[in-house]
Amino acid sequence: MYKKLWRKKVWIVFLVALLVLFPAASVKPAQAMSKTILLSVGIEKAEDGYTVSGSMVTSTFTPQGLAETKVVSADGYTVSKALDKIAADQGRDVSLAHCNLIVLGASLATENVAVVLEYFIKKFEISNNALLVWTDAEVAKILEISAENRTDAAGGLLETVAAHNQESVLKRSMTLDKFYKDYLKRLDTYISVISIKEDEISNTRQMAVFREGRFVGIKR
Repeated sequence: MYKKLWRKKVWIVFLVALLVLFPAASVKPAQAMSKTILLSVGIEKAEDGYTVSGSMVTSTFTPQGLAETKVVSADGYTVSKALDKIAADQGRDVSLAHCNLIVLGASLATENVAVVLEYFIKKFEISNNALLVWTDAEVAKILEISAENRTDAAGGLLETVAAHNQESVLKRSMTLDKFYKDYLKRLDTYISVISIKEDEISNTRQMAVFREGRFVGIKR
């Protein structure tokens, strides 16, 4: 009798465990489908705040098997508000878990870039190794050209930046984490400069120089 009661209790515990664990596991795909996944982000100064653009993953695929992307943009008083607007426009929360590149527009030259990037520093979802690049071109256009010539998760931009860094004097990449650490140490920081030439992303072989978070010039 005691054995039967013991077996019955074991089965009850087992069934309860299934009921608890199974919904938790099954909700993960639904959660993933509910996200607006941005592979790269671009920021520019707007008339009243900032314009944030993102290379968003779509449900279609390239011949190479990569998910196709499209560029979405929104304005906001802060970077956070602009991303919230993108989320509202798409009807899904924004995910930066796969974002590995942040493009900074030259219109931010009058801003403290460290303050502009503060949202991403505090957003633990984004990788600290996300690369930073600087451009005098329209940020959304950079992302659009990258989407058309996509060869990697950031739309080909990573290849351009990698080539630039190898040919630059410093031969190094500036990541989100390193930029902020250098800023806190009051060290000069150097970000790769890219542009658009004949409708293609151009390697300028230049570095944008920042002192205490603010743009101070171009190093050739």
